[in-house]
Amino acid sequence: MTNSAIKYQSAAIVEIDAASFDAPILSHTFSDGRGEIVFVGCLTSIGEMAFSKNEDIISITLPETLQIIGSNAFWCCRNLKEVVIVGENLQTVGNCAFRQCSELASINLPDSVTSIGKEAFGLCWGLQSFKIPRGVTKIEEWTFNGAKLTQLTIPDNVKEIGYRAFAHTNIQSLVIPGTLKRVSRIAFWHSDELEDLKICDGVEVIEPMAFAECIKLKNIDFGNTITLIDEQAFEEDAMLTSVVIPPSVKEIKWRAFNKCSSLKDVTVSSNTLIDDQAFNCFEIKRV
Repeated sequence: MTNSAIKYQSAAIVEIDAASFDAPILSHTFSDGRGEIVFVGCLTSIGEMAFSKNEDIISITLPETLQIIGSNAFWCCRNLKEVVIVGENLQTVGNCAFRQCSELASINLPDSVTSIGKEAFGLCWGLQSFKIPRGVTKIEEWTFNGAKLTQLTIPDNVKEIGYRAFAHTNIQSLVIPGTLKRVSRIAFWHSDELEDLKICDGVEVIEPMAFAECIKLKNIDFGNTITLIDEQAFEEDAMLTSVVIPPSVKEIKWRAFNKCSSLKDVTVSSNTLIDDQAFNCFEIKRV
């Protein structure tokens, strides 16, 4: 393969809109279940909607000259299982770029990527693991909402996670790095397989419903720098039996641990302000 070619497998010839690419298409051939698009010169950008709703594509290799994958470029490619990215030049993955690629099981973004758009991998039900590139400092809103990730490593270059970024995932164990000052609203809501949560020193705020309805969550290490546990942050975490709140926490807000039906043992500083209904159905130990 040359640097100016894209190859993919399909069940039929895939119709290509030439306007979706920033290099002219020289030829488009198809044989033995594999198609090839050859461009005149170097392809650096795949435009918006370029392959969207194309159910013939199964596997695609993107050339090392590529820098931008546009918004919705592979949206709703329901049979796309594998994306191979050659080289270290890709910088941007646009909004909804791979949204609803329900069979997508493999994609490795290079560390050259600095931006992953909103909903880029939303509803990618087959995507079980993902390595966040070192160049990315912010995970946008809804980016992995509904992706069935079981494994996730958040590197210490990440400083912000957007609203609902990892809601409805299957992450089993999670470490929040200290570079992330706030765990955003609904960020990990309804992560039904999450059992172990470690929050590193440096994190200060857990926003509303950040870990609500994580029905298998059993163990939380809050670290030593949390100052606020906001409303409904851990509401309806049914398997949680005990928590130790660090003395750094100044306030636990309304219904933060409400309806945690197994929670019977809470240790918290006498200096921590606890709002009405923050806890229920057990005795709080003040220290």
